[in-house]
Amino acid sequence: MLRGRHSRVVRVGSRAVKVFIPDFNLNFWKEVYFLRELQPYGFVPRLYSYNAQKLEIVMEFIEGDYIKDFEFKSSEEWRVLERCFNACRLLDKLKIQKEEMHRPNRHIIVRNGVPYFVDFERAHYSKRPSNVTQFAIYAGKRLGICFEEIKEILRRYKAMYDEKSFKELLTRLAKKVK
Repeated sequence: MLRGRHSRVVRVGSRAVKVFIPDFNLNFWKEVYFLRELQPYGFVPRLYSYNAQKLEIVMEFIEGDYIKDFEFKSSEEWRVLERCFNACRLLDKLKIQKEEMHRPNRHIIVRNGVPYFVDFERAHYSKRPSNVTQFAIYAGKRLGICFEEIKEILRRYKAMYDEKSFKELLTRLAKKVK
């Protein structure tokens, strides 16, 4: 069983049952909403059911390694990092701010090279989401890149959310891995 500030998660076979503390029913509804919205994209656990009276969500249990356990020194690990960035980019395009992307250690689980984002209870819509920029700062620290080295690229990306700046960021970070 995993305990968080707002809920606890119990594994039942291949499923995870997340039960929220009664005072956090808004968090429950946000988690349900964003899991439902993101189902088609394949980077969140499959949502099976939810029960509003019990504040309970039944979803796919993702068994794998936390992102914090990766060193990002191999091409396979770089592909995982790149997939994380693509998920963050999609969230930015959808105008969803996940939160936690500056410290995603326990919010990204990697199974067979595929990252899954969990814990959407704090997510919200935003005119100016910053998933890519927050995750880039996290990844940069992990790769030994000083923020100053990527600051201008992130500023351009955040101004326009353009593909060119996004690709430039990935290219800059990849140099530290390959």
